[in-house]
Amino acid sequence: MQVARRCGHVGAVLLAVAGTAGWAQAQTYKVGNSDKKSDFNLKAGESLSIRFNVKYEGTITVEGDNATIINDGGDITGEVLVKSGVLGTVINNLGDVTSQQVTLNAPTTINNGSATVSNATWTGYVANRFAASGIVINNYANWGSQINGLPSGTINNNGTWTAYFTPTGTTVINNRGNWAASDLNYSGSLTVNHFSGSWTANLNPGTALAINNSATWTRGFNFPGTGPNSFVNNAGATATLDRALGMGSNTTITNSGAMTLTQGMGDISANSVLTNSRGATFRVTGQLVNYGTVSNAGVVSTTSNFTNMSGGKMTGPAAPYRGSFTTSGYSSNAGAFGVVGRLDFCDSGNATGFDGQTGSVGPNTTFCSLRPLPVELTSFTAEAANGKVELRWRTASERNSAQFVVERSATGEAFSAVRDVAAQGNSTTATNYATTDAAPLAGLSYYRLRQTDLDGSTEYSPVVTVSRKAGYESFSFYPNPATDRLTLDLTTATAAPCEMRLLSPTGQLLRHETLAGGQLQEVSLAGIPAGLYVLKVGSAVRRIEKR
Repeated sequence: MQVARRCGHVGAVLLAVAGTAGWAQAQTYKVGNSDKKSDFNLKAGESLSIRFNVKYEGTITVEGDNATIINDGGDITGEVLVKSGVLGTVINNLGDVTSQQVTLNAPTTINNGSATVSNATWTGYVANRFAASGIVINNYANWGSQINGLPSGTINNNGTWTAYFTPTGTTVINNRGNWAASDLNYSGSLTVNHFSGSWTANLNPGTALAINNSATWTRGFNFPGTGPNSFVNNAGATATLDRALGMGSNTTITNSGAMTLTQGMGDISANSVLTNSRGATFRVTGQLVNYGTVSNAGVVSTTSNFTNMSGGKMTGPAAPYRGSFTTSGYSSNAGAFGVVGRLDFCDSGNATGFDGQTGSVGPNTTFCSLRPLPVELTSFTAEAANGKVELRWRTASERNSAQFVVERSATGEAFSAVRDVAAQGNSTTATNYATTDAAPLAGLSYYRLRQTDLDGSTEYSPVVTVSRKAGYESFSFYPNPATDRLTLDLTTATAAPCEMRLLSPTGQLLRHETLAGGQLQEVSLAGIPAGLYVLKVGSAVRRIEKR
């Protein structure tokens, strides 16, 4: 029987049991200080574990499928080589990786940190050594390793990412942490799903870019010249771009939240589309020039010129709803405005139409019927504190304003009033307002302001979100130990969706489901080997045993 497959040392720990068919072949090597310079060749199913505080200086070569490298609090400074054609390699780092020689010639999954270990670091200079397509990096801690020329892969960032990154193929980034790298230069197709956290990296164009924002997005960027490109700002999300938005070609923008382009935007090209949903706001500091298609069921406004070029189409919603366009500069329509749907157009210097009109205007188009309120809202925030939600907003000036109504929603669709606050009336100086939702919803909530003028006219603010714990800390489950399934008792929690994650002791994600609170939920354990595991529901953590 071959006990150890490594060069220069024979001290492996064999984690196999005798059975009727003989010894199992998979082995686990435990690396202590006496082995820190040894070289290891991992065959199919084998694993290597580097003990706590061990500075490993040898070479690890992965030669077989489904091998695992576990850094259990040590420091990998030596070489790691995954050979071509090998499948299923997993590297779990719970310590430090400072190696300059990590070469991945086959698809590999890297778990940097875990759901319970956030102080792991991966800082070794990787450069062009991530040579294979299909690399997956799950970062729960600190990633500071530069990656150049990644052919394709998926990055799930739940921690802090500070490294320079240049993907060349089809790459997906799912961000729930802090993406703080200065630049991201990509030459292929890039998708960024921004679920939460922060994003401050500059995006330097490749061939195609897709951004899906469900939180707060602040970085301006240029879309690639060819595309296809897209930016989706979901309900409840906020996109306030700190730089000009370069539109490129073949670009689709879908806004269901609040978008503010503080430094302007490029022209909407003939093959590009802007869709602004009902209740959404799309505000441009600067001009808006349209050669393509704009579908507006909410509010679109610009502080400078408004031009619908020949061939440009601007459409609105069906009755009884009506979209609103407002401009503070010269307005010109040479295309089709409101031929489909219902739109209102308001030029601050021309209340009865466009300054220049050579195109077509639909029969349901109105002019200045939905003129915005004379209230300049500069900020609106919601913050959870001590079981309540504190709401604050600020106006720069007001004219004939009557009141503000704070409205709340659990879904971002149907809103109801929770507080009324009297407005200043008339003011040319900044005014601060504050109120409290003393009985807020658990989980994610959406808030907006309904501004009301003395004549009864109304307008809505951008939507903001706030998240409170959904009460999963007290959940129970049974049986434990479990066999084929587990029942979660979420009846004490709200009916809001919650995330369930089943993790290995090293933090590897084994199962992920979105469950509804307020009821019993079953979780299948089929395919999960016997052993001890970590169960996370929301922010609550439990230990379970699978038999």
